[in-house]
Amino acid sequence: MKTQRDRGLFYQNFVLSLLESKQCVGWHWFKYIDNDPADTKADPSNQDSNKGIVSNRYEPYRPLLDLMKDLNVRAYTLVDYFDGRAVAGK
Repeated sequence: MKTQRDRGLFYQNFVLSLLESKQCVGWHWFKYIDNDPADTKADPSNQDSNKGIVSNRYEPYRPLLDLMKDLNVRAYTLVDYFDGRAVAGK
């Protein structure tokens, strides 16, 4: 993804498809922190990857985290919607 916002939108799209499928019992983000690009022991294809929710300097990727939170706080409401239990006005 080109931007952290793009990563967040991809996350939302992926999780929405999980919730809609009715086959998922949960999900998590695999990597908390990005790899250190100066780590010579890391796999070369992984040295400068952007997989975490924070940089290797512990700086949060705010656009990503904001979009993750927007979806996560609505997870149960979304499940109800996809299951046909959504209540009008809520």
